[in-house]
Amino acid sequence: MPSKENNDTKLKKWRTQLSRGVLEFIVLLLLRKERHGWEILQLARSLLPPSDSQLGDGTIYNILTRLKEESMVTTRNEVCEGRMRRYYKLSQKGLEQIDLMVTDWENLLASINEAREFSIE
Repeated sequence: MPSKENNDTKLKKWRTQLSRGVLEFIVLLLLRKERHGWEILQLARSLLPPSDSQLGDGTIYNILTRLKEESMVTTRNEVCEGRMRRYYKLSQKGLEQIDLMVTDWENLLASINEAREFSIE
């Protein structure tokens, strides 16, 4: 029988992979409302499982940069308390993409729930 430590290690690895896979999805969902980069980072950290709270600043900013390059988000700069803040918001292309992703996610959850039902029978 596998040790608890081994199972915990596998679970942690699985959670890390899962979190990476859905991080862009989470960022896009958060950008349905205009937000600045630091706020997005803090919200993403709060939404991920505690084991993934070590989410680095650069990870979110890399995603935001890529989303901007792909025309999924628009940006604007604003000076606040003497500091420049960049605000991000979904573009029309981003809104269309998030709608597709939400539908796909819901289909995936339905498949997982159906598979769980098969295992009960």
